[in-house]
Amino acid sequence: NPLSSIKGLALLLKNKFPAGSKEQSPAELLIQETERMNRTITEMLSFTRPATLKLQKIDLAQLLERSLELISIEAADNAITTSFDAEAGLLPVLGDVDRLQQVIMNVLINAMQAMEDGGTLAISLKNLWVGDAVELRIQDSGPGIAPELLSQVFYPYFTTKPSGIGIGLAISQKIIADHGGSIELESEPGRGTTVIVQLPV
Repeated sequence: NPLSSIKGLALLLKNKFPAGSKEQSPAELLIQETERMNRTITEMLSFTRPATLKLQKIDLAQLLERSLELISIEAADNAITTSFDAEAGLLPVLGDVDRLQQVIMNVLINAMQAMEDGGTLAISLKNLWVGDAVELRIQDSGPGIAPELLSQVFYPYFTTKPSGIGIGLAISQKIIADHGGSIELESEPGRGTTVIVQLPV
């Protein structure tokens, strides 16, 4: 609520000045920074609050296809080639579709941001008969992560991005844990990164 008031006053201030004037620029910056702070607080709250999951049977292949469609334009603009391979007869998982898509989108966007000069993004899904789970792998051809940093990637507020907040993977780990699954990263400098998610069927 306080942030909404600040943003409202900033909009009022911005509209008092002619379009393109030098006075409008600080007001616009205030609006942008208020929105950024709001996003940060929202992410912090989603990390600390107990999750209420709306469980249903989910076809992960359909969920991945939808997510890849959402990033297709950005991938093409950044010279990133995507591939998707789903095992025939993939078993459904029990999950919250919105929360799982949040995890998938976060991982896909992280992977694309890691490939600043383009590359390949390979996604695969398969049944794990030992453990009754479905495994999702998302592999990028980016620069990889140094071994001394790999153990820290799921820590809240740890980030290697200059403008990053460092909460996305921590929230993703919590969402997957709330589903009774697991998420881990495999990476080597110069050989890309693979995110492995396992969800019970």
